[in-house]
Amino acid sequence: MLSQKIKRKNDVISICESSGDIKRGDSFVGIRFADQDDDFADLFDSIICCGKVRDDELLFRSGDGRYYFSIKDGWGEQNGVLYGLKRGICFDFNQQTTENDVIAECESFKDTYHTWGGAMLYHSKKTTLDTILSTLLRNRK
Repeated sequence: MLSQKIKRKNDVISICESSGDIKRGDSFVGIRFADQDDDFADLFDSIICCGKVRDDELLFRSGDGRYYFSIKDGWGEQNGVLYGLKRGICFDFNQQTTENDVIAECESFKDTYHTWGGAMLYHSKKTTLDTILSTLLRNRK
């Protein structure tokens, strides 16, 4: 007998295999991942595609622009719900934002750090913001 987790993963893989490509501007009413709990998915009322990060990764944002995250390795849609194989980057702007707010925040991000841990956190955050910024600018209409 297969566990529920493995059945769920197989269902998500099946949905991703049979779905068409997702394009910038496509919107969804929910999200489910193959390997992760639904705690992350419950943060969103709606989800909007921002465009491709790379060939194997798409960037999405919550409807209010607070959260930005990517899906790696495979994605699909069924009945208005977004399905993904693996979550990539994730960033919480802690408030509702527009695309212009996000671009301004990413371009002006500067921080100081005094410890090795602080430096690692800064560079991780900077890399995530750079990924979001480059994707938004590349995929602007």
